[in-house]
Amino acid sequence: MQIERFDTTEIYPIEIWYYQGNPKFGQAPIFRLLFFKKYGGGEYELYSPISDGPKKLVAISIMYRGNVNDPEWQDKVAHEILRDRISLELAEASLSNFPGRNGWEFRLPSEILIHEVDIYPHKKVQDDYAYEFLEHKAVVEVSYSVYYIGNRYRINVIQDTSGLFFVNYSIEPENLSVDFYQDKYFTNLKVSMRVTDSMGKTIFQQERNFPIELKKEQLKKIGKRPFHLYDSFPLISGNYTFNLLLENTVTKEFTSFEKSISVPEGEYLQMSLLILANKINKDSPYSEFNKAFQIGNLQIYPSLRNNFFNKGKLFIFFQIYGLSRELEENGILEFSFYRGEQKFQTISKKVNEYKSGRDFLQEFSLEKFPPGRYEVKVSISDGEGKEILFEREEFSVSSKPLPESWIMAQTNPPVDDPLYSFLLGNQFLNKREIEKARDELEKAYRRAPGSLDFAISYARVLLIKEEFQNVKEILFPFIKAKKENFTLFYFLGKASQEEEEFEEAISYYQKALSHKGNVIGILNSIGECYFLLGNNDQALRSWQKSLEINSDQEKIKKNIEALKKEK
Repeated sequence: MQIERFDTTEIYPIEIWYYQGNPKFGQAPIFRLLFFKKYGGGEYELYSPISDGPKKLVAISIMYRGNVNDPEWQDKVAHEILRDRISLELAEASLSNFPGRNGWEFRLPSEILIHEVDIYPHKKVQDDYAYEFLEHKAVVEVSYSVYYIGNRYRINVIQDTSGLFFVNYSIEPENLSVDFYQDKYFTNLKVSMRVTDSMGKTIFQQERNFPIELKKEQLKKIGKRPFHLYDSFPLISGNYTFNLLLENTVTKEFTSFEKSISVPEGEYLQMSLLILANKINKDSPYSEFNKAFQIGNLQIYPSLRNNFFNKGKLFIFFQIYGLSRELEENGILEFSFYRGEQKFQTISKKVNEYKSGRDFLQEFSLEKFPPGRYEVKVSISDGEGKEILFEREEFSVSSKPLPESWIMAQTNPPVDDPLYSFLLGNQFLNKREIEKARDELEKAYRRAPGSLDFAISYARVLLIKEEFQNVKEILFPFIKAKKENFTLFYFLGKASQEEEEFEEAISYYQKALSHKGNVIGILNSIGECYFLLGNNDQALRSWQKSLEINSDQEKIKKNIEALKKEK
């Protein structure tokens, strides 16, 4: 084991401990853990890349010079301070516990490693997500107060009536612990989600908090009913990996999963996965808000365990995309139930018996189903009986009534809200589909021109398109409205510089620095603007300051040498 220590006035005391594991015992070959003295005093504590973040490592006097209410901004500033002023190794360790696997995207797997470190000696963790994501299970005994719990989950991609595709998920943690204060029981669930493409590039990520507060009577009424959390988000077409980390921030319990998902693309014939439910609501409000597993006024409550009562009902929902007119008129849907390898029951329906040519909901009574395991196969055939598509799903039937779930469903804006264009536009941008990104981000901005977030995202794609004058026209009104941040001034500076308005660019760049401190790229741009204005002294000062922060800049060194020779 190796220990590296850091102790300067700009950061709190920090130690990085390097461990060598034995892969034969399921351990990672090498990993590191970071310990720090919170606020500079007391005992060393184990650092978490997600729960703490780089901002907890940097002294407050250095950190809080800008937007103190934006934790994400603070983390980014702190990471830059660690990287540019202290140590690249320390900056990497603030995000990842795996040497050589560095970057913001490794915070989730690092969190899993930390959680497993404490619980592995006590129980075998059945955590497919952690296993797939980390490849190895780490074993080392350190004291930490975060504990893994199991979960059940369901993910379905559903096309909304608006045409947008939503990723709908429901998760049931193994247990839900609450705390007690002033006659109320409370907790808070934090969900961190990330969607990556086949190359591991992040397409979408989001963090959401779900506060829970209950009175004693409510908690007693809930009893031991399973808790289900519902949520959804829009996603552009493609094949992805979806990672979710759910943390109870009060009790420090956590659970996680990883799942491959596919969002249909094009108009070719496709069939969605089956959703099995024991409860639906056909009159759920739709225009006011949008919820997971809701299509129009139909609200579906999927069974996470696929377990059903034999005196109850089974609802099967699915979608078929790209149906031809021929299949709409003559297609046959067949619902076949199997008990083991033996076909138990078959029901056939014509496609045109359903009102929608895309959404299919079928209800079944289970009274004639003896308790046991079953499989349902839903297929579509043409008018000549040729099977074209099918999907299967297993389920079980029980003779005992099932406990009703306690559901917490996040309500989202209605589907015509500009937020969805904003989210989809950024997903296209992350995927480098620039024209589609521009269309969606412009749509969001035009519908909500007062939103700084929408304007900045639209300006980002305009910078890529080299439409610099449009960038200035979009962003300048926010200065008058005193809605200012680092990115606003940086984008205005960049656009002005590209338009060869160098004095204006310098002014914007300097305001950007006042929000975030010395940023190497901006100092270099200021130096370049001064140089093009013929002010070599100021150019020299900017480049020298940049070089003080990071001496490994050969181009800047050459610029400085050239200016000094001219003197």
